[in-house]
Formats: sequence, C-alpha cells, structure tokens
Amino acid sequence: MANFNGKLTIEVSFENLNVPVGFGMTDAIIYHNCSEQIYVKSPWTKLSRSTKRNNFKINILKKEVNWD
Repeated sequence: MANFNGKLTIEVSFENLNVPVGFGMTDAIIYHNCSEQIYVKSPWTKLSRSTKRNNFKINILKKEVNWD
C-alpha cells in the first residue's frame, strides 16, 4: 500500500441535458449528472453501466500524482 498525493483535472462536456430551471437547484442537478457520468466510467462503479449517457464526454486534462 502506498500514500498518494496529487491533483486530477477532469473536463466534462455535455449536450442536450434537460434540466428544470427556476427551482434554485439547476447547478446542483448539472453537477450531480456530471459527477455521476464520471463515476459510471470507473471500473469499480456500483452503478449500472446502462446509466452511461452518450451525450457526455469525459476527458482527463491533467494528472499530477506522486507517491511517498
């Protein structure tokens, strides 16, 4: 087991995401959907692979990870 430190920069882009407006939760819904799509891409996800949406693209922009 090793201790890791670092920073990972992930870009999530999406098209045609239907979100209700005016309830004060628009940002939260967008953040949740983006986070969920990142998690679905993980090999250890506990979510069904059927929740992966084709209108989302996930890119790892920068990876700065070191171990002690």
